[in-house]
Amino acid sequence: MKHLTQMKKKSMGPIVAVLMAALILVPGAASGSYTDPAGDSGAAGDITSVTVLGDKGSGALLFKITGTNLATSETNLLFLTIDSDANPLTGDLTDNGSDYWFGMDDSTYAFEHWDGSQWVNSPDLSVRITGSTSGIMVSVNRSELGNTADFNFAASTLNLSDRTSDHGPNDGAYNYSLDVNGPQINSVDVKTTPSAGPRAGKRFVVVPAGLKLPPDGRAIATPVLPESYSCTAKLGAKQLASSGTGGCTVTVPKKKARGKRLTVQLTVIYQGATKVVPLTFKVA
Repeated sequence: MKHLTQMKKKSMGPIVAVLMAALILVPGAASGSYTDPAGDSGAAGDITSVTVLGDKGSGALLFKITGTNLATSETNLLFLTIDSDANPLTGDLTDNGSDYWFGMDDSTYAFEHWDGSQWVNSPDLSVRITGSTSGIMVSVNRSELGNTADFNFAASTLNLSDRTSDHGPNDGAYNYSLDVNGPQINSVDVKTTPSAGPRAGKRFVVVPAGLKLPPDGRAIATPVLPESYSCTAKLGAKQLASSGTGGCTVTVPKKKARGKRLTVQLTVIYQGATKVVPLTFKVA
């Protein structure tokens, strides 16, 4: 990444401007909430969470980056990168496919976009940035981010004095979709016990084994798990009682169950987004 000292900088806007933008967003806003571990930044700013508010009708987007020691000087910086097509194989390939880039110090900011070969200054008529060392808000209209409605993004800090830094997330990027109030969950991998499916008179357990999200450039391919999940189950038209985590354990009746259809509705929640997955099994 370039340093702010190498870029065209502008003064941060008055706090009232960003607060007004937030108030306009709230009534019809879709929000995503993303966390990052605390205490992993050295002398650089420590990012602990990012909240995104978006209004599809107006195109307004508001990023709130929360933490400690954020953008405290010209040598302790905060960055927000946006991959506007949610594709790490386009844009700046050295920066996880980023297409747009904000850089902030204690009083100024810079905003650039990738033109296919280099970073250049980007129009910023809608941009407002303000806050404090514990929380900085970046307001921008999606019309100045390639009119995106589904994008990847990351927040990071850098202390130029000792080169310590923090990255949220630690690997890859977050995803946000205006349509789903957070990350786009394309599908859910499911594990069942027994793996062969439900049996009459036996317990049957459904567990989400991993979420399929848009490509995010992660170097380590570990399963992405929901923060919480729940189930409802029916045998034919009859609602079944459930137990266990999220109510995802059911006992299949012993009598008159073989050959019938067991339907399970699995609901997963992840970073502010909710996805409902209908599942159908035949009882053996």
